[in-house]
Amino acid sequence: MAISKKRKSKVAKARHPFLYRLENGDGTSKVRKAWATVEYTTKPVDLVLTAAHVRKAMNANGAGSTSACAMAICTYNHADAFSHSVEGHIDFNYSRALVVTKLDKQGLPCKCRVYEHNARNIARLNDTPGGQQKLLDLILRDGPITVTLKPHRVRSEVGRSGRTRVATGARDPLKGMKGAKLRYAVYKLGAIPPA
Repeated sequence: MAISKKRKSKVAKARHPFLYRLENGDGTSKVRKAWATVEYTTKPVDLVLTAAHVRKAMNANGAGSTSACAMAICTYNHADAFSHSVEGHIDFNYSRALVVTKLDKQGLPCKCRVYEHNARNIARLNDTPGGQQKLLDLILRDGPITVTLKPHRVRSEVGRSGRTRVATGARDPLKGMKGAKLRYAVYKLGAIPPA
């Protein structure tokens, strides 16, 4: 009786690009991508955003940045709350947070874990002019904000509906943008991010 070997999947694993801007001596810059394999997690993580995190993001000019915003700094400062290693590179988008767990020989991300969150309003405040100050005022008035990073949900579950947005016919200047490019465009253009 022959034992069959397990077939390897021909489907590539999901990858995420971490973007880095390299400044040259002549004032020009280039954007480089470091592709990291995405791994999924099963445990949620609670993070507490404090005024110190917002001040640190303001000092780092983190407006419009997915890796230097207040929530990215908060995520890195709560590295001990995660069940895996946190290497310091965080990409905090409007609905997801990608946390690097392994670096390659050049020190660039090669593996990351993906989480989902409902802190879209915090990211929006970070991407609007004066929004970081509004976020700081909100925390000073109401106290620290707790954000839960949840495990990535399966998109192909039975019973999940498809598209929920209704076309209005209006032209959307942010159509096709997502992740870091969307947050930067919102910051630069002063546009309102999609709901």
